[in-house]
Amino acid sequence: MTDIRRSRELFLWCMSSVYLLAFASLYVQIPGLYGDDGILPARLVIKKEAKSWQDLINDQPSLLRLTPYLGLDVQSGMDLLCLAGIVISLICLISKSHRDSVTFLILWILYFSLYQVGQTFMWFQWDILLLEAGFLTILVAPIHPLLPFIRIPRCKSHDNITMWLIKWLLFRLMFASGIVKLTSHCPTWWGLTALNYHYETQCIPTAAAWYAHQLPEWFQKLTVVATYFIEIVLPWLFFLPIRPLQMFAFWGQVGIHTITHIG
Repeated sequence: MTDIRRSRELFLWCMSSVYLLAFASLYVQIPGLYGDDGILPARLVIKKEAKSWQDLINDQPSLLRLTPYLGLDVQSGMDLLCLAGIVISLICLISKSHRDSVTFLILWILYFSLYQVGQTFMWFQWDILLLEAGFLTILVAPIHPLLPFIRIPRCKSHDNITMWLIKWLLFRLMFASGIVKLTSHCPTWWGLTALNYHYETQCIPTAAAWYAHQLPEWFQKLTVVATYFIEIVLPWLFFLPIRPLQMFAFWGQVGIHTITHIG
């Protein structure tokens, strides 16, 4: 149970970091993307203010529909939600005692509210992944350790189940990423030449991408084969009760995201 507890604490800390980066990066882009003079003004897609909680949930579930009651426009409302997310996630990052299910539920609601008006710029795989991982985080996190009258054990019997759900999410992400390369019938992936172009066309290049692009073609083809192995074969090792194989699968995922950033 000690290993599960440490894994859970590390996962919650990492999710706090991800939320912090997500809210902070979105905050600085709001004027250009969703402001009145932005590329996709959010005021054009947000529906009128909610008349009731049922109306809010059934029609367009977003806290932004409540901001008119505060005298705020849509852009100011998005700023407010992002700032709230930044503050809460920063507190979670610093304070272990605040990483509870209630706090992560609030973070999920804030990001989901922004996602409702995000349109094209928040329809990428990673935004949906953050929402799914964020929802699982609510289940993984302690119920509410800040309440002094509730005694919560350091490890709970359902930790095995919730952490297994995290493995299942990672398995689906990586395995599907590998299979879709084959089912797309893309000639570059089938011909092992995809990495000849990937590094200079990927959405978010890593620091090592430029150097990887300079490597000889035979190495690029070998890396494509390694990509298939890491994304299709290694994820099955997540579920084996053999520590060395789990660590082998873990470092394989770290390597593919650090160097190639292939998804």
